[in-house]
Amino acid sequence: MRLLGAIWVLSAVVVFASFSNVGLQYLPLGDEGVAGTNYTIIYNDTRPIGPNGYLCVFGAKGRLNNLILQNLIGIHLAQHTNRTLLVDPEVSRYYDIDRMSLHTFPESPHLAAMPIGRSNHTCFNPRGISINHGLNILGRFDEYHKQTREKHLAAVHNNDIWYWLGRPPEDIYERFFRSLVPQPAYQQKVEAFMREHNLRQNEYNAHHLRFYEGNCGNGNYDTDLCCPKLGYVQEVLIERDASIIDPLFVANDRQCPENVIRSYTNATDTVIMGYSGSCEGTECAVLDFELCVRSNVFVGNLKSSGDMNIREWRLARFNKTGRASVLSRHKDVVDLEKKCKYLTRYIVGHFKFRPDCNAVGGRQRNQPCV
Repeated sequence: MRLLGAIWVLSAVVVFASFSNVGLQYLPLGDEGVAGTNYTIIYNDTRPIGPNGYLCVFGAKGRLNNLILQNLIGIHLAQHTNRTLLVDPEVSRYYDIDRMSLHTFPESPHLAAMPIGRSNHTCFNPRGISINHGLNILGRFDEYHKQTREKHLAAVHNNDIWYWLGRPPEDIYERFFRSLVPQPAYQQKVEAFMREHNLRQNEYNAHHLRFYEGNCGNGNYDTDLCCPKLGYVQEVLIERDASIIDPLFVANDRQCPENVIRSYTNATDTVIMGYSGSCEGTECAVLDFELCVRSNVFVGNLKSSGDMNIREWRLARFNKTGRASVLSRHKDVVDLEKKCKYLTRYIVGHFKFRPDCNAVGGRQRNQPCV
């Protein structure tokens, strides 16, 4: 496996040599190692900016993981309109944007994305932009471009990003989540934590306790996976052919009822309650989520944007199928997993699955579709 890792490194350098300055920070371990990752190359995307300038997303629907979704849709729109996406400071702080730019659209002659902090621009409210909901998604992109073609910096409102500009095709979904990984400094923290606790990749399970500011019960899906006790999580793990003898890593928003928390902290089995190394604020969540991404079976819930992203990271980076990432036991969720690869592409607002805009008529497109 170490030989394969070395071949991968050399291939990456050859493929991206014309577009990037690539430096190796340290040699990657093989997949059989305790840390076992190949995400240690530092990229510098040197392609020119898009010929039509920049695109930014104004405002936000939430925190880090909602911003990640906004950038996923934003980079699709930017590429279609020959612009470079300016990624918000929050996502740029923790994730390798040059790597994401190069790998999401490697064939593009221009820079797909860059941190907004590297530009001399500030995003603004794009007043006066209208989008015809009767069009399909690429038609809406074209209409948006017609209204912004004279602007060097074009802005799009987060409401349009969330509800009216769809979701990228699954191949772009895959490339985006495969390429958007934490910066090397955070990867090193995760790997040091794994070594400290003897967590070998794919030999531990993970769960995310997420009470959603006390509102996890509001939604159209069963919310039994928001704050379940340990015994219930173990039932789910057994159902998905995981071993409950393996260590369980628990990412925790510290909002669940105390009796739920005690079921984990008083357990006789090996339960690790979140990343315990040095971190501050959102950084701690980034580290928790990366540890969930690397686990064998992950149990989360559909109310959490973080859990939805974890599912797609696991699938894109490690080919962990939907069965290994449990977000709901609801029948229509399980049925949809059998029909599509990237489940969260079809979810708008956490609550309802939406049809593909290309598969419905203009009247149905007046409701959000993907």
